[in-house]
Amino acid sequence: MRIVIVGGGIVGTALAARLGEGDDAVALCERSSLGNETTAASAGMFMWERPSPARFGQRLRDRAWSTYGDLLERDAISADRLGILHVAESEGFAATLEEAAETLEEYGVDASFVSPAELSAFGVEPDGFSGGLRTTADHAFEPTELVTAFADRARDRGVDVRTETEVTDVVLADGAVAGVETDDGHLEADVVVNAAGPWAPTLNEWAGVSLPLCHTLGPMLALEGKSTADLPFTLFESRRYVRPVGDARAYVGEFQTDYVEGQRYEPTELRIPDDFRAAALSIDDVVPGLVDHSVVDEWVGLRTVTPDGLPIVGETETPGFYAACGPTGLGITLAPAIADVLAETLEGTVEPTVKSRLSPDRFSG
Repeated sequence: MRIVIVGGGIVGTALAARLGEGDDAVALCERSSLGNETTAASAGMFMWERPSPARFGQRLRDRAWSTYGDLLERDAISADRLGILHVAESEGFAATLEEAAETLEEYGVDASFVSPAELSAFGVEPDGFSGGLRTTADHAFEPTELVTAFADRARDRGVDVRTETEVTDVVLADGAVAGVETDDGHLEADVVVNAAGPWAPTLNEWAGVSLPLCHTLGPMLALEGKSTADLPFTLFESRRYVRPVGDARAYVGEFQTDYVEGQRYEPTELRIPDDFRAAALSIDDVVPGLVDHSVVDEWVGLRTVTPDGLPIVGETETPGFYAACGPTGLGITLAPAIADVLAETLEGTVEPTVKSRLSPDRFSG
């Protein structure tokens, strides 16, 4: 079987490494350099924490972490164990987080509820907050290092990894996939996998597929301040977050994952929203370690979001056209699990429950 993966970000390269284990002829096409688009713009977090934990989401995280754990043991990648502090700005959300801590503990995640008075121990000014959910095993990765590790593993397994190769169309014959057109020529394929991140909706259109995907902005400012040494990855109820980088630098971003039907942005024409910039620049009001900060860099990424918050993985209505997209802000967290599920779908070994929960046809009817 001839397989073409479109997209060389975290999902595409993880999938290439996984599919390289088999006997199929696998090629990956990336329009730019590997991991240089949405993946590079991410905060790089593997997140065990979430305010509404479910058993299925835990299973996906467990699967993904088994792959990352193997790479860490082999020294193929590195990570900082930051943990996460999710801060409540209302009593209602505090109650949600307190319940989430109990559920996560049942799933084997080291989690606890932090009272407002305890927030200062984590570098957060407690005034105006109602407590938080603290998890300890969440890790910060360098996203491009992950992509490089997966791409190296894919190449070692015989995958044809093509950079600076933009897919310009999906070729169909009698309604089924026959290949792709690229700016470097035609590639025949029995299977085309859409792992194109924010370009996934466009690729779907070329294949005659309609899937509920929208874009949300991921703006980021890199700040230098006095000290972020005691700060975990800190996510506020209002969606702002602070990801410490070293002892005095932090990324300040916005974790917006609400599905808005039809919301699309042009990935190459993004700018920092004014309201986000104002909120980010006042972050030292709640994180004193960033007082007297200076902005040293800024960028904007795009998340691809689904209505139910789960990725779309599996064969679409167009035979031979598969989706591996829509991780809803959890691309780093879920990429190896997405790769496993897609590979097992092609092999015919995927668990029925997993298939139904992630299948593209779950949105039909």
